[in-house]
Amino acid sequence: MANVRRFFPGGNTSAGFVSYHDNIIDLDRNMLYILKGMPGGGKSSLMREIGENAVKEGYNVEFHHCPSDPNSIDGIVIADLKVGIVDGTAPHIIDPIHPGLIDKIVDLSQFIDSQLLKLYKTELFEAKQINKNAYRRAFNLFRSSRPIYDEIESSNKAKVDFNGVNKLTKNAIERIFSNEPIITNISGIKVRHLFSAAYTPEGFVDYTSTIIDGVKDRYYLKGELGTGKTTFLKRIAEEAIIRNYHIEIMYNPLVPDKVDSLFIKELNTIISTTKETKNYIYTTIDLDEYFDDDGANKEDYNLLNSLVEKGIEGLAGAKEAHFLMESVYKKCIDYNGVNDIKKKLWEEIQEYKG
Repeated sequence: MANVRRFFPGGNTSAGFVSYHDNIIDLDRNMLYILKGMPGGGKSSLMREIGENAVKEGYNVEFHHCPSDPNSIDGIVIADLKVGIVDGTAPHIIDPIHPGLIDKIVDLSQFIDSQLLKLYKTELFEAKQINKNAYRRAFNLFRSSRPIYDEIESSNKAKVDFNGVNKLTKNAIERIFSNEPIITNISGIKVRHLFSAAYTPEGFVDYTSTIIDGVKDRYYLKGELGTGKTTFLKRIAEEAIIRNYHIEIMYNPLVPDKVDSLFIKELNTIISTTKETKNYIYTTIDLDEYFDDDGANKEDYNLLNSLVEKGIEGLAGAKEAHFLMESVYKKCIDYNGVNDIKKKLWEEIQEYKG
């Protein structure tokens, strides 16, 4: 049965828009198709349909969702065929590394009726400006949340017994790596960076469960801000790298220098801070055991959550403006041409069988 995993290759964070689109698929690939085009031009639908076709054929597929519209697809990877398709337009511009060899540009903008589009120039320019302003507001609000996050973290650190945390970390490392590798002959990026959750116009969206599902060993890493979760996960990652294992690091969607989850492929093991882990059989690693919580910074938590919610409202405004741009372009596109490209791509991708 096909395995479907879902990620976000980018994030709307306190550091602005962060892109890991270059981590979708590595250089050991058969082909990466880079789509160029316009809003409403059929890029997402093309990738979704080809991905669904691959799932029906029994292939393992990754769907990489857009953080500015989680119902839209920014990329897919058909792992068994070593083939990827990605949206290479702004704000995550991607260009070929080895054109024609392992990269190919697919230009969907060729199907725009430019003369018809000119009739909507004013509408497009206005919608683009609204979109830009809404993103500015959203990112300023997310950025404003970072000092509050840091204050909570610093305050909490003063209440942590890090000697206990270090002992717990040492024991956890010994336990996790006491197992022999159960998956071998793995190809791909040694250290892969992605998001499994994102702040979107629809709120917080978490796809970590699609990564947890089917994993042999699951650890739920419990701990308040400042208790050392990221340090813990980085120490596990360092040990995995020393052992030459393949890992996937999934970052915090608000503070992208913090780590939320770590998947070690060879051990088929995931350690995650997300509560989604608790929907499965799991082992708890509890850093809060060494944290003396007096609840003193409750107001700071409320302020942090309030700023994030305001940022999400800004993203919703940006999405509305983007929808206006899409609706204009849809009037000016020859979708028969887009569908022909989609059909040809699927036929070409199937040639990589075996």
